[in-house]
Amino acid sequence: MLGRKKQQLTFTDINILQTWEQKPLVPEDSFYYGLSQADDIFQDELFADCYASCGRPSIPPSRLVKVILLQFHDRVSDREAEQRALYDLRWKVALNLSLGEAGFDHTDLSRFRARLLLNKKERTIFEKILKAAEAKGLLPAKCVQQIMDSTYVLGAGAVQDTYTLIRLAIRKLLSALIKRPDFPELRLNLNYQGKGKPKINWEDPAERERLLNQLYQDALTIISATEGMELSCKERELKDLLLTVATQDIEQKEDDSVTIKRGVAKDRVISTTDPEMRHGRKSHSRLFDGYKSHTAMDKESEFITAVTVTPGNIHDSEATFALVDQQPEERRPEEAIFDTAYGTGRVREEMATRQIKVISPVPEGIGKDGCFPKSAFEIDLDRQICRCPAGQIAPEKIYDKKTGRLKVFLFSPEQCQNCPLLNQCTRNKKGRRTVTVNTYERYLQEGRVFQKTEEFAGKYPERCKIERKQAEMVMHGLRKARYVGLAKVTLQALLVATVVNFKRYWKLLNQKVTAAVPHNDIAINGTTPVLASG
Repeated sequence: MLGRKKQQLTFTDINILQTWEQKPLVPEDSFYYGLSQADDIFQDELFADCYASCGRPSIPPSRLVKVILLQFHDRVSDREAEQRALYDLRWKVALNLSLGEAGFDHTDLSRFRARLLLNKKERTIFEKILKAAEAKGLLPAKCVQQIMDSTYVLGAGAVQDTYTLIRLAIRKLLSALIKRPDFPELRLNLNYQGKGKPKINWEDPAERERLLNQLYQDALTIISATEGMELSCKERELKDLLLTVATQDIEQKEDDSVTIKRGVAKDRVISTTDPEMRHGRKSHSRLFDGYKSHTAMDKESEFITAVTVTPGNIHDSEATFALVDQQPEERRPEEAIFDTAYGTGRVREEMATRQIKVISPVPEGIGKDGCFPKSAFEIDLDRQICRCPAGQIAPEKIYDKKTGRLKVFLFSPEQCQNCPLLNQCTRNKKGRRTVTVNTYERYLQEGRVFQKTEEFAGKYPERCKIERKQAEMVMHGLRKARYVGLAKVTLQALLVATVVNFKRYWKLLNQKVTAAVPHNDIAINGTTPVLASG
């Protein structure tokens, strides 16, 4: 049953103590004092459908939301949050708690986060703060320009090698199936009761390969035993996990034994603790394991307007559409500022269908083997002409058989062999240059023309604002995942963004009050006046 915040004060309430002192116990412009004054945002009724209509009253959800935000603001654990609420006067002011009262148990926080996810309420307070900012004129109802960027989040799951992945996946599935009366007894090569790694000579390749084959055969045995069984959702997930980790790194040999293949499998599962985290690459030299958090920010007000999280191996541009589409129609931008990673042809086409102008450099490919890149060639799509740096026009073209779309321009061997720029243009064994036409070539050409204009030069440097915003999010705990799974890491990113937005909201609100109220009237009765909505 939904519990509500009590309105009646007692002698031990923190508000009574502030009245005796004739001034706030914490600075009026602080995050803590701001939370205490934001009852119009943190309302119990927002979460009413998360609770049953009868039963014992719960801890007010408005209080638990504030606690979770304070957790990320101060970067403390659930247990430490309970202690802070008990002895830290700043937390007592923020939560409106009486002296000697913590107001919750640390276990309430994990249950409340589960309620948010189960009832699709993870964005409720994030959106509520944005609406409050709009009502007070701090955030424009229509965002003309938004900046979008990503940063990496290190996963909370342990990164495991192939042997450990298969062994733990077998163990998880066996633990789920062993109590079923219809699960047959199996003869396995290894014992999966112990937690430690098998004791072999790990420096001996032959022993490692023997262990790998035993693990592989055990995995196939268990998977075969589940065929025809009616599995629960959890059991199917564990079976699929075992099937994935048992085959993703495996290569079959001629004698039907298996070995670990070279290279890294596409979309490789790297942890049985958190099967959704992935190997990621933020730049050519910066590798990580976990997720990517993608953020959209209004350029003028610097409020975060959208947040989404993807596995670490997803390209930045794939999250662009989610950032735009999750926003209300009236808040979607007219212009979007990205870095080069987002400036792909597909993003430009999709943004054009949403009537959003893209301000982003076009990714320029590097010529193969140090030769001229494609951008050195003049391509006229309307006339279907391609002119090389030496002034030659490609005489041959290749079209897609199904769609009829122009795919490739081919220069003749005679043109290339007699060209003085041959060594700078191609290392092709056939002695001729080919130029591929991208599916989104027209959008890329428009982007290249636009990025040379004064308008682009004036707007694009504003992108640096989101770098500072993401650094602030990292300061409040975004860099390291607290939880496992994409849904929970998304919740974490939203809560961190909510903390950052509320800090911005309270700062701008105080600045607006200071500008609107004569200096002598600001500190009447030791409190700062709060503007009414609208």
